[in-house]
Amino acid sequence: MDRVIDQYLQRHAEPEAFYSTLDTQPALAKKQRYQNVLVVPAFAESEHFLAAVLSRCMDANLLSIVVVNVPEQPTATERQIKSTLKLLSSLKHTEQTPLLVIDRASPGQRIPSKQGVGLARKIGTDIALRLHRDGQIASPWLYQTDADARLPKDYFSAISTRQQGTVVFNHQHVSKDPILAQAANLYDAHMQYYVQALAAQGSPYAYPTLGSTIAVHADMYAKARGFPKRNAGEDFHLLNKLNKLEPITWLRQPTIEVQARRSTRVVFGTGPALEKIATLLKNDPSGDNYMSYDHRCFELLGKALNYLRQCSLGKEAYSINPINDPDHARILQILQQLGLHKVVNDKLYRQPNAAQRQRLVTDWFDALKTLRFVHLARSYFPDTSLRQTLTELPAPLRNEITF
Repeated sequence: MDRVIDQYLQRHAEPEAFYSTLDTQPALAKKQRYQNVLVVPAFAESEHFLAAVLSRCMDANLLSIVVVNVPEQPTATERQIKSTLKLLSSLKHTEQTPLLVIDRASPGQRIPSKQGVGLARKIGTDIALRLHRDGQIASPWLYQTDADARLPKDYFSAISTRQQGTVVFNHQHVSKDPILAQAANLYDAHMQYYVQALAAQGSPYAYPTLGSTIAVHADMYAKARGFPKRNAGEDFHLLNKLNKLEPITWLRQPTIEVQARRSTRVVFGTGPALEKIATLLKNDPSGDNYMSYDHRCFELLGKALNYLRQCSLGKEAYSINPINDPDHARILQILQQLGLHKVVNDKLYRQPNAAQRQRLVTDWFDALKTLRFVHLARSYFPDTSLRQTLTELPAPLRNEITF
């Protein structure tokens, strides 16, 4: 696999991967080999955030790579810029933990607004990959987290040494603020419901997608060509690519605590969702009006997955109703909106056998199309109260959701 890593570094790595070395920072020059590496993007964070992130798993054999970044104006406010530059100065003088600081915050170094946190993660992980390739990081696992995470004591020992691929750790949002804690509980239940409902319908894309919980093997990271350079959703899209290479492992233990906090620094994601829910709770403290997917959307998804499996077996299945179901017209309408007709005409039946047709279908109907399918299914089955929906779920599915 060294060849795959070399090719990635030569063709796709960010420039920082080659000029950010341990020798560039005096505090790191004395030690040239570490067991593990952790990548953290940081924008407008507290000067003490890293100590909080590592408070339960501080280790002299851990190298932390912090990419201090500011998006180009007008995305960042003056207050955020000042806070980030203060953080940059503070981290450069810290001696608490082995730390490689990457400056993408100073004038002339800032990150294009549309590339945001995705580019910050990519820079840090490309550096980590190169250090592993050069023998300066022993473990092949490239760990990712965020400034709001609190990593558990056994975080770096949880992954088997024989394991490969990609791991996502279990997580839970926490807060001392009662409103925010309730908002986080509702949001986590909503996200767990989505993942568990996918799993119940046999989707191969049933895993959480949070950037602060990802660990990816160096080989897989290189094969997937790194983090997408996006200002939001970079974790979702990377995991989507990785899962097509090898199924993602969801570790239920240990659990990473993530500090729930309101945020508008990205256009969508956890922060904006918590802000929206907290606002709703001011008018409805019970949370009963927090809406989520009607479970029939997932039942429709299950039927669609069955239909796609039937289509991969033979061409005749595409033009008939192989599952003999009254929802067939709805399924077909949504799949056609997602582009099924083009895939069938251009690619599907040119595959030499059913196994390769099934692989093509699985790769085409990926995590993004699965999410879009569920959203389009809402036109038939509008959102309902999350609390009410969870009480009506079958017991095996309901018991998998913490609420």
